[in-house]
Amino acid sequence: MEATELRNIAPRSPSLDLYGLKAWPFRLTPDPVFYFDSRTHSEALRGLQSFVGRKEGLALIYGDVGTGKTLLCRRFVEGLDRRVFNAGLILNSEMTEKEFLAEALRAFDVTTHSHSTRARMLETLRSLVKTEGERGKVSVLAVDEAQLLSDDLLELLARGSASWDEGGMSLRVALFAQEELASRLVDRRMRRVRQRITVTHCLQPLSPDGIGAYLTHHLAAAGSLGVITFDKGALGRIYQVSKGYGRIVNTVTGRCLLALEGRSATVTWRIVDQVVRKHGAHASPGEEMAAKGRPGSVSLALLLFALGLILYGSFILLRPAFGF
Repeated sequence: MEATELRNIAPRSPSLDLYGLKAWPFRLTPDPVFYFDSRTHSEALRGLQSFVGRKEGLALIYGDVGTGKTLLCRRFVEGLDRRVFNAGLILNSEMTEKEFLAEALRAFDVTTHSHSTRARMLETLRSLVKTEGERGKVSVLAVDEAQLLSDDLLELLARGSASWDEGGMSLRVALFAQEELASRLVDRRMRRVRQRITVTHCLQPLSPDGIGAYLTHHLAAAGSLGVITFDKGALGRIYQVSKGYGRIVNTVTGRCLLALEGRSATVTWRIVDQVVRKHGAHASPGEEMAAKGRPGSVSLALLLFALGLILYGSFILLRPAFGF
């Protein structure tokens, strides 16, 4: 059974009624209701909260596929106080500069016309940031899948994150991206973008000790009253299969709930193993990408070294939560 099939079947599963669940707890699509504040995500959020209080700059949150970047992005935007911040969110950033500007303005509830020029939209965005600033609001734009941005668009955002007028008004831009963006930023041609980055954090998979809390949180968010449990062996097997990647944890665990079929409320090592043997299990996202010949990403240490040389101490580092 493929992940997409599971997603379609799960909401109609009798497991919901049998175990008192109000919603399917292990969805594969990001839902802020199920956001789990792991150590690595908590550190990233603290950095972002510090970032939006600054006058200018870019924030970069990056990580492997399946580490929860999109969910964190939405949680970050939804957590901003609308009395203080004017927030916009772009979930798909694979577009031209003109398309991106139009999407950014729509994210801030500004209507654009098809004949609007790039220069006109850029000026409209500048005017919006200035007007909101005069009202005491900070404009924040969160961009998911930022690895899809072209070099020119990254340069544009870097310029937009600088003060646009004598009053110090600027657009705060938070980029959420896969690891390849960090690799691109090491390139000398991207030095102007690097110089604008004031906060960065690399998201890590869940630790072995975090799997249990993650599953408990998802079940509670779905309305569980503690009926469903996982024994120690099951937690170990789930981590062994998933390597801590939330997306794979959700897939495997969802299959386990379907396998229970109301006969028991405890997921055991045997059940997890049977599910994995029957349906297979995805390799960790990093292994899948490596198998496809993706160039190896630059190590965090190398990235920090390159950025540190350029930013001379103005660079703020939030270390990854786990030393994997």
